[in-house]
Amino acid sequence: MGVGQAKNRTRPAVERTIPFGLYVYTIVVAWYVLYGYHPADVAEHRARSPWYGSKTTPSFQDMLVKLRRTIIAARLLPTTQVSSRLTKSPTVHLAWAAVAA
Repeated sequence: MGVGQAKNRTRPAVERTIPFGLYVYTIVVAWYVLYGYHPADVAEHRARSPWYGSKTTPSFQDMLVKLRRTIIAARLLPTTQVSSRLTKSPTVHLAWAAVAA
């Protein structure tokens, strides 16, 4: 998210950058909890990365990746196909399949 890689470490830059990063972090987690969560997310991640066999909860990176994929799928789908609950995994996978075809 860029908070830790600030090029300018002056006091005013830190006072602007850190709160903004925390706001974005909060928005991503809130979106995931309200709209993006799917019980199969962790199992899907474990299938892609077998070294995470003990993983039981999604990481922030997992949440961020799902949000990015949802935004991309919403942009690529025709507006007539976009549902109000686009964040659910089957819809996102449907969108990816439509784009890949």
